[in-house]
Amino acid sequence: MQSQQHLAEVAAGDRALFEARVHQMLELCSAGNLAAMMDYVSEDIVYEMVGNWSMFPFSQPVRGKEAFAHALGFIFTHFQSLGSEVHDIVVDGDRVAIRRTTRLRATGTNREGDIAVVDFVRFRDGLLTELIELVDSLAMARLEES
Repeated sequence: MQSQQHLAEVAAGDRALFEARVHQMLELCSAGNLAAMMDYVSEDIVYEMVGNWSMFPFSQPVRGKEAFAHALGFIFTHFQSLGSEVHDIVVDGDRVAIRRTTRLRATGTNREGDIAVVDFVRFRDGLLTELIELVDSLAMARLEES
């Protein structure tokens, strides 16, 4: 049986790794570096954006690294991330919840705005294996209005 101190040390190490990964991926997103982001993603990732997505062709979860890259690539063609402010990170085992505000620019209109986002993430072997995003889809749609 492992000591409480050893378990606490393992949990603290995982927490630091997960927090670092979250910030690294958000920075890569802001840089538009999709290829580097994929280095942090497992082959069997599950991705879902929750919101009113009549404007996007994927309203259901996508599975697999290639599908995830395709979905993000589609989003990156419509919106540019200008950075995220992380308000809260909660780590529970291999699961992480992130509450953040992301500044987006719609590429078609050049309109900018702050978008509220909550991410529910799961890691396995240090890689992102699940990402469920709750996004203010109305605020995003308003950025694209002409």
